[in-house]
Amino acid sequence: MSGNSEHQTKHQALCKAEVEKINWLDNIFIFLLIITSWQGFFYGLLAGLLRLAGWLVAFYAAVRYHRPLAQWLADQWGWADYLARLLGSFIKLPAPFNSQEILSLPVGMLQKLSSQFVLPAPWPEIIDLLGRWGQHCTVGQAFNLLLAHALLNICSLVAVILAVRIIAGWLMSVVSFIVKFSPLGPVDKLAGLLLGFCTGIVIITLIISVLVPLQVPLALLGTQGLTAELARGISESLIIAKWQPLVQNLHILPSLGPRFDKSLFKYLPAGPGTQI
Repeated sequence: MSGNSEHQTKHQALCKAEVEKINWLDNIFIFLLIITSWQGFFYGLLAGLLRLAGWLVAFYAAVRYHRPLAQWLADQWGWADYLARLLGSFIKLPAPFNSQEILSLPVGMLQKLSSQFVLPAPWPEIIDLLGRWGQHCTVGQAFNLLLAHALLNICSLVAVILAVRIIAGWLMSVVSFIVKFSPLGPVDKLAGLLLGFCTGIVIITLIISVLVPLQVPLALLGTQGLTAELARGISESLIIAKWQPLVQNLHILPSLGPRFDKSLFKYLPAGPGTQI
């Protein structure tokens, strides 16, 4: 009996070690941290300060302005509607939504039907989100719009970050050209190393803020090949698993799209998406 118990304990420990090992995405984060630290050491204190300030400004601008930009693109240019039409044939919906009968129902009727039963998570949350697009909108249309607006938010966040970084990079090159050397010597290098490390932390936080909300669109789009590998990498990343709760508790990351419990993904069918 004790032998079985010991074997079980070892098996559980091995399973835990297997789950908690780093994956290819974690290796990219670690490599990025090494690169930014080395750049900080190489370029010194002033360049390190400028780089860190540039990323912090980009972070603030992205959090502050990505949603107005996404809303403007949706209202003035119709990008959300265009994305919804484009993605309609690729979406892979969780059962029981992957049937034409459910997809053609008005959202209001689905809400009335679902109110008569006690549904397990995450179905109440999904139906509540669908209701935000209008009672007369069909379930299929609501799913399309939900996913399209989430992707538009993510693209807007990335666009603001890139725009600010380009401007900040140009300013940094001008200032670095004016101040070509520092009299601080080794202290300058060590301070640059520390600032480079902090810059890497900011960059990784920004990347995670984009990757985490991507899980739902990737799952609903019926990912295959490289996109499936990306979805699996995000889900199994040890750094994201440890980092995400800490950052969320600080309330510094925007909500780019719907955040469902991972129990949603087990209801997704295999194969290509559902035509909406």
